[in-house]
Amino acid sequence: MQPGQGRRSMGLTSILRGFSVMLLVLGAAMIAPMLMAISGGEDSAGAYLFGATASLMAAGGAYVASIGKRPPTDFRGALIIILIWWALVPAFAAIPFAMGSLSYGDAYFEAVSAITTTGGWLSNSEAIASPAGMLWRAQLQWLGGLASISIAAAIFIRPAFIGIDTLLPPFSRGDDASYLRPLRNAVKAFASIYAMATLFAFFSLTIAGAPAFDAVILALSGVASGGFLPNADGLGAYAPAVSGVMFFVLVFSGANFVLIARLARGARERVRDVETGAYLIILVVVGVMFWVLAGAGDVRLMAPQIFNAASLLSTNGYVIGEAPPLIAVMVTAIIGGAAVSTAGGFKILRWLVIMRRAREEIRRLVAPSAVFGSRRVANELGVWIHFLVFTMTLAALVVALSFGGHSFEIAAAAATAALANAGPLLQLAEGAADGYAIFEGPTRWLLLVAMILGRLEAAVALALLNRVFWRFL
Repeated sequence: MQPGQGRRSMGLTSILRGFSVMLLVLGAAMIAPMLMAISGGEDSAGAYLFGATASLMAAGGAYVASIGKRPPTDFRGALIIILIWWALVPAFAAIPFAMGSLSYGDAYFEAVSAITTTGGWLSNSEAIASPAGMLWRAQLQWLGGLASISIAAAIFIRPAFIGIDTLLPPFSRGDDASYLRPLRNAVKAFASIYAMATLFAFFSLTIAGAPAFDAVILALSGVASGGFLPNADGLGAYAPAVSGVMFFVLVFSGANFVLIARLARGARERVRDVETGAYLIILVVVGVMFWVLAGAGDVRLMAPQIFNAASLLSTNGYVIGEAPPLIAVMVTAIIGGAAVSTAGGFKILRWLVIMRRAREEIRRLVAPSAVFGSRRVANELGVWIHFLVFTMTLAALVVALSFGGHSFEIAAAAATAALANAGPLLQLAEGAADGYAIFEGPTRWLLLVAMILGRLEAAVALALLNRVFWRFL
């Protein structure tokens, strides 16, 4: 391949156009917290104005650079667009934080934590100190959640990555020559339903007794699996009905959004969905397990533990009532939600592939001469690659954080919270109640990278480390 051919096939002009759209959306989103700061008399209004201006100017520059013929964007180009969203766009989103009390490095950490829907703040008390800051964090989480389901449905949830055929998304993914068009189609297909679900959550929370502003934050963050609670006392600060509404929001955030979108569009054809049933069964089983670990016996303790199961499977990451043992919490967060959901974690569909393979191998061991028919899992390499990279990264991160002077409990909780995008989980570890400020220097940057890796396919992460991938840029 000649260098010029590499550039054409990757579609650099299309990538620049995509980057321009991202920054345009980001700059427009800063208007709301800017108005909130003005109405509340906060000094941060100018920071949001500057951030919006910088984002919109950069968007204009990228748009001008993209003028001309835009060839189809191949898979490598799509991966670069995804990396830009998770790693470069937060550099602009961090501007309002950096113009406040945070250094730019700390501000970038907050922005990445928000846009990856991790919800792990350096200081939980500081994160809720400013209404404008709360709104900006929740907005970033909401945008990150929409990006997560769009990227998954358009690019990653294919047999090559997930091992089995899944529900077809309610939009055209086109041909393999262009990956930017499916991304655009996914955002268009999901945005309206995603926004309607958020509005429904907001009105339901308001009716349940939550203050209007708190309901906005809970709805934006909850639908996105962000786990951001706008009150220092958590959900206990509101009427019990608010927790009841949030339970359904949490279940929704971990569910298969392709199925939700198809049902919302009135799809009548029979759909093959093995994941949703497994998700609901796991939710109940985990909730009962938490209840047993909490002492069982008292039926009143069951509802909070079912809630906790939904919160952890959807990787919102916070709990109510008696906290389950930390090891059980971490395992639940690692399981994660549906493949096309705002939840992080390993994802249930991958576990189903692994369980099917384990069942087939056990049957062959028991009866090596028997004929069992064709393999149920035709292409599982992507699943095993993800499993190996996920587990090895998690182990390496725990070791690195332990060497950084932290207890094994804190290191394991932080590593799991970052890689599974379940940031609030760290608060359950002793000595880490207020946030991630206990991590300094290189360990903080390791957690930041882990948050981004949690939103990438393992095969994508490996490709980004390959020199051939970058050779013709």
